[in-house]
Amino acid sequence: MTSRFIRNSLRAMPLAILLAASPALAQQPAPAAPASPAGGVSLAVTPPSEAHIAMARELVNHIGAERLIQAIVPNMVTRMMTSVTATRPELTNDMKTVMEQVRVEYDKQTGLVLSDAINVFVRAMTEQELRETTTFLRSPAGQKYLDTQGQSVAQISNMLEQWSKQISQSMFEQARAEMKKKGHDI
Repeated sequence: MTSRFIRNSLRAMPLAILLAASPALAQQPAPAAPASPAGGVSLAVTPPSEAHIAMARELVNHIGAERLIQAIVPNMVTRMMTSVTATRPELTNDMKTVMEQVRVEYDKQTGLVLSDAINVFVRAMTEQELRETTTFLRSPAGQKYLDTQGQSVAQISNMLEQWSKQISQSMFEQARAEMKKKGHDI
């Protein structure tokens, strides 16, 4: 893998969670009214204009989600080929033929998943919000954000994992001490 591919994959990593839920979210009917001004995300975007959809597509492209989605099927084919032929090298030619046939079927789904990802943003953001976001992402600061997002998220994730372990142990010790005062050993 190239470092550019890894960097682009990391840029889109936070979106992976969102994309996992996209088929279900995209099929839900839009709410009848926007969220209250007190806070929350407005999901009342019906029906979206072509410009709205185009802005969502541009955002999906800027954050690297389109490349990530398009890489899933080829990467899966490669992994399956490697997995099977590592222990059964005599199957290489037949496996290659079968995987080429299978890949055609799954490549068709890539467009649907991409559409679902675009619909997630269409439903979550107004056209103007999408325009402002993509304008930011085109700027030098936005490019810097995209370039550092994956590493930042990974560092924060590691930091939170360590903190979670630390407070878990500390919290248990404190609870144990308090329970001991009450005459209970845990």
